[in-house]
Amino acid sequence: MESFRTVRLMILAALIALVGFGGLTLGAQDKDKGKKPSSNKGKIEGTKWNSQETTIKGNKIPAGALKLDFSKDGKLVYTAGAAKFTGTYELGEGDTVTFHLDQALAGNKKHIEKIAISGTRLIMTDSDGTSLTFKKVK
Repeated sequence: MESFRTVRLMILAALIALVGFGGLTLGAQDKDKGKKPSSNKGKIEGTKWNSQETTIKGNKIPAGALKLDFSKDGKLVYTAGAAKFTGTYELGEGDTVTFHLDQALAGNKKHIEKIAISGTRLIMTDSDGTSLTFKKVK
């Protein structure tokens, strides 16, 4: 009789565990419900970009002075002249891409950017509205 009770308890524990884990999975799916998918998924991973010539706040930036390298495994290298910033990137809703840098850039390690990719052109807009245009490196 004791072994039957033990078996019943083991089956009950297994069912509770399965239902509990299923509930966790369902909760994760519900959390993402209603969010827009990334418009950059499949376009940004494994790509390299060079900046186009521009003027920002009165400063002329020559073509190629800024470089973006998005690896397929989520790593990021952002080169600004002689300075090199490394870290990771995370695709968010719509055009949102978050940079998690290993060292601070403009006082922050986390930068939320809007990135729109069309063909071989990438436009990155910072939170202050500053936009940069990049051309894809072949």
